[in-house]
Amino acid sequence: MFTRRELLTRGTTLLLLIPVVGCSSSGDDGGGSCAGVETTSTVDASHTHTLCVLTADLTSPPGGGKLYTTSNVGSHTHTVMLTAANLAAINSGQTVMVTSSTDPDPVNGMAHSHDFMITKM
Repeated sequence: MFTRRELLTRGTTLLLLIPVVGCSSSGDDGGGSCAGVETTSTVDASHTHTLCVLTADLTSPPGGGKLYTTSNVGSHTHTVMLTAANLAAINSGQTVMVTSSTDPDPVNGMAHSHDFMITKM
């Protein structure tokens, strides 16, 4: 059970983050829209993140793959590593499942990760 203070803090954080979740993308594209494939994670610790895989990385995958950063939700992000083979598979229309890094939620300290199902439409 939450204390009144915890409930108010979490509720306020959730209300403030609703607009962020709706338009946020990976820090890789530097903007509010995704110049590639955007996907939303599974729910863990009562929230989701978005991930933007840039078209340039799909059409010309870096040999060592690419490390992406998810959207910032609840004052934290996660990282997701996609190999060159993953990027090529996504570009060819296949679905790739990946799990993000495991990081603590600063609100409750709970370490968690998220799964992403990435498909190019």
